[in-house]
Amino acid sequence: MDTPREPIIEFKGVSKTFGDRNILDRIDFSIYEGEVTTLIGLSGTGKSVTLKHIIGMLKPDEGQILFRGKAIDQMKKAEWNEYIGQISYMFQNNALFDSLTVFENVALPLKYTTKLKKKEIEQKAMARIEQTELTEVADKYSSEISGGMQKRVALARALVTDPNIVLFDEPTTGQDPIRKNAILGMVADYQKRFGFTALLISHEIPDVYFISNRIL
Repeated sequence: MDTPREPIIEFKGVSKTFGDRNILDRIDFSIYEGEVTTLIGLSGTGKSVTLKHIIGMLKPDEGQILFRGKAIDQMKKAEWNEYIGQISYMFQNNALFDSLTVFENVALPLKYTTKLKKKEIEQKAMARIEQTELTEVADKYSSEISGGMQKRVALARALVTDPNIVLFDEPTTGQDPIRKNAILGMVADYQKRFGFTALLISHEIPDVYFISNRIL
């Protein structure tokens, strides 16, 4: 008989209220290593709120969030730094800096979260830029490139730190059907190539089904 797998991230009875609005009501779910898990629901139902709990931007009013069985709110500083260092976040609106080039946007997390030397940062950032087929626009500003390319820049930046877990906040919002499929295909392709665990939130049904191992 197979031994049950341990989840990498687990929500146990998590509730969150803002004023008199109960956004999360005792939610339970598990994310398993090496899978693409998609959390679907209507706009305004707490999907982004859920992601923000994983990275500590929000804390639950009740319940616990566990990483490999350990409650994240009980982690010591070194444990927390190790945990958060494994996670990357791709924002819904890309969150690119207009004043930085494509290269500078991609290199930014390495500059501020690692102790790599300038040359190593350049090499890693350019490797991700090449893998996401952005070499030709590396010196352009984000306002000078298409929406689809901006998504790829956001993805390259999310992957540049070699994360174990990538959180995707509505990666296809505002895209036409062809571009939606291209972005989801890109997420699936890079997830297979790099082997990270992905949590994707979306209200695009059934578009997300073909890349997901698990739908919540």
